[in-house]
Amino acid sequence: MITCLLVRLFTPVFVIFALAACASQSPIARAPAYTPEQLLQGSQFGLHPEPIPAVDLLAVNDDMRAFVHQHVPDMGVNDRRKIELLLRAILDDGLNLNYNNFLTFTAEEAFYSREGNCMSFTNLFVALAREAGVNAKFQEVEVPPSWAARGDTWLLNLHINAVIDLPGYEQVVDFNLNDYSRDLHRRELTDREALARYHNNMGVHWMGEGDYERAFMQFKRAIQLRPGTGYFYTNLGTLFRRLEQETAAESAYLVAIGIDDEPVASSNLARLYDGQGEDELARYYRERVELFRTRNPYYLFHLAEEAYARAEYDEAEDLLLNALRRHPRDHEIYRLLGLTHLQLGDYWLAEKRFRQAAELAEGEALERYNHKLELLANY
Repeated sequence: MITCLLVRLFTPVFVIFALAACASQSPIARAPAYTPEQLLQGSQFGLHPEPIPAVDLLAVNDDMRAFVHQHVPDMGVNDRRKIELLLRAILDDGLNLNYNNFLTFTAEEAFYSREGNCMSFTNLFVALAREAGVNAKFQEVEVPPSWAARGDTWLLNLHINAVIDLPGYEQVVDFNLNDYSRDLHRRELTDREALARYHNNMGVHWMGEGDYERAFMQFKRAIQLRPGTGYFYTNLGTLFRRLEQETAAESAYLVAIGIDDEPVASSNLARLYDGQGEDELARYYRERVELFRTRNPYYLFHLAEEAYARAEYDEAEDLLLNALRRHPRDHEIYRLLGLTHLQLGDYWLAEKRFRQAAELAEGEALERYNHKLELLANY
């Protein structure tokens, strides 16, 4: 499963965490040396970037209007039918979109380039839907963590899609999440929040290109639009580390943690302190990371997969049951638990787990579980 590039950056170390946790008091109380306002003053860190122009994420031009009106009637169809016609036009009749996890585009750019990540395509759909008279909105989805490598940086991906309120139900439009489930935690984003995430992605892009001044301005714009988003400061901290501004990096990570206990910031801060020989502080933040990990069902699932691969089925079973207590509606956890019960020789319990997985699954996954149940019927 590939998800979209709404990115938290972290240094090349395998990290999985998503949920906030409590930890013991820091051994040395350390406040950020720079305030959030000071972190956005680039000149004191050797940065003298040019201002960036304002971006209209959802701008629609004449070509895009013509495309909409060619495929969606102005009158005589309801919103549900408009969505069907618009998606058919986007996916089948003309645009022939190509997915690229590392490209974030505005709606207009995505329309002409025919490629991009899920944010690019969501921008395009929301803009075209609104042109057709449908009130499409952005939605951020908490998916199981996934990563992509780019150069010497690992990217922890987040996901965004579109949602439309229709009479009696809501319609989700998702361009690249085959295993999307309504049970995943999600929340609606304002256009301003979506624009902030766009600038964050562009900051990641320009940092990857080595254009640190342009990256700084993109992160700055993201923070100005949505200052209460911790991982924007985490990414800014990574930029400062590349600039060898370690005090600024430390401050940015501490601000991120102060906003929402941002977990990647704790991991990056532990590595920063390791490099400085601050062993006690490094140990403290590593422990915080471990708390995040052990309370994260997806991390427990990952450990269970490793245990299963080593044929340590009792350990895999314990890890999966722990994961289920924290996330009882993930069909993949039930699937692996069913396979584990099979290896332990408990066919009745394996059948029960596959049935539970089937109740939560849709589409091809449901068919796979039904096939497993048919095979089990022969035991």
